[in-house]
Amino acid sequence: MIDGLSADEADLLEQARALIPALAERAAATNAARDVPPETIADFHRTGILRIIQPRRFGGLQLRFSLFSRIVELITEGCASSGWVYAVLGEHQWLLASFPLQAQIDVWGDEPQALASSSLAPRAVAERVAGGWRLSGRYSFSSGSTHARWAIIGAFLGRQGDPGKIGYLLVPFTDIEIVDDWHVLGLAGTGSRSLVLRDVFVPEHRCVLLSELLAGTPPGAAVHADYPLVRTPRGLMVNYSLPPVAIALGNRALAIALASLRSRVSRGVTPMAASEFVQMTVAEAAAAIDAATLTMHNGRATAEALIAKDDTIPQDYVLRTRRDMTHAQHRVQQAVEKLVEVCGARSVYDADALAQIRRDILTVLTHSIASRQAAMGAWGKWALGAG
Repeated sequence: MIDGLSADEADLLEQARALIPALAERAAATNAARDVPPETIADFHRTGILRIIQPRRFGGLQLRFSLFSRIVELITEGCASSGWVYAVLGEHQWLLASFPLQAQIDVWGDEPQALASSSLAPRAVAERVAGGWRLSGRYSFSSGSTHARWAIIGAFLGRQGDPGKIGYLLVPFTDIEIVDDWHVLGLAGTGSRSLVLRDVFVPEHRCVLLSELLAGTPPGAAVHADYPLVRTPRGLMVNYSLPPVAIALGNRALAIALASLRSRVSRGVTPMAASEFVQMTVAEAAAAIDAATLTMHNGRATAEALIAKDDTIPQDYVLRTRRDMTHAQHRVQQAVEKLVEVCGARSVYDADALAQIRRDILTVLTHSIASRQAAMGAWGKWALGAG
């Protein structure tokens, strides 16, 4: 999965794997509570897996992104909602490291374990005032918000709708109201609630431009000169943060379906494993899931090798990575639909494991990281020389 693990990396991987049974045991309660329990967040802190891509200067381990991404897969084996929240809170350590130095001191100076949730889609214009901005509005889908001290909020720093003037503003939760509106189809345990800001002042140093993040030139690149990840275009490695949840769910779905179909008898007469239709269906689903998994693992390793060289990463490679990982997630969803179909009517029950995975994957695919329009459109535009 990951080549050349150090002893410390191997230990973190094994500690994450050891969490799977406890996470699986908590999964039903996590979904019922519509939030990851404090015990799970405590496990993440205790094992150190939330510090993997946090910069060393602020108490982090500053290890490889591929290790963090692989652990997202492992956590998802136990609980999809926990895997999603881990992916969000862990990946935001990289995003926080991209802010100006004073913003990082604000977050981690007195509390190196502080975490940040987010609502990155810009929904309002931040008003420019002396020393910073003022921001109001309601910001949705802030996964893990009840466990965070800070929120990263997307806003237009110019006119409404101007993609060239999008900034990410860092706001403490002391200035935020959390609205418990997370009643949803899937990933119910992520606690992805809405955040309300009312005329909140954000100092100028608590801002990073999206354009800088996409170019790999954020203020944090100068703060962490020994950390190539902070100089990596955000559009590259972000594909290996949340998408592993969908792909890990696909592998779980395949294992569940195979185990069920090996022993089931259709209408009390025909062994389902003897059906040519069943055999072909599971083979096609397995091929799609395996292909998606290989796309992720191979792409992740190649991207990390590029980061290690610390050279300029071509924009067309970034676009291709987004294209491939979006395609991989949708292939997994299609494969899961095949498995649901062949496993029959039991998937209509809320408690059915395959039904839960289906709902979770459908919810993952509503996220912008799985947007076919954004991913395919951008690569197609480049390939056709249309922009």
